[in-house]
Amino acid sequence: MDKILRADAAGPAFQRLAEANHLFLAGAVPLAALSKKDTTLGKAVDIALGVAIPVHSHQAINSVLSDYVPKSVLGGARFAALASTSIALLGLMRLNLQGPGITETVKQLWRSPAAKQ
Repeated sequence: MDKILRADAAGPAFQRLAEANHLFLAGAVPLAALSKKDTTLGKAVDIALGVAIPVHSHQAINSVLSDYVPKSVLGGARFAALASTSIALLGLMRLNLQGPGITETVKQLWRSPAAKQ
């Protein structure tokens, strides 16, 4: 549990995981953008993004916490970060499994109002 709470300083294995996650996101985001609606590939990429994005964010926010939060409240801030990461992960999974998915939701945000009609 300590390694998850201190994701920015959890050791070389977590650092390699973070680097692999960065590379995965660099490839998966364009793949998601190019995928067609309601395809197996699109669904798989959405589910993978639903895990990779919160993991990426969790490690990044822990780095910010380490740099800027006073030691006296750092433990509580890390628990709050873990709670928000968990909520984000659950929300993205719900969007992927019961809704249109991350990719379709983002595409809907970028469509012009004329294209929606």
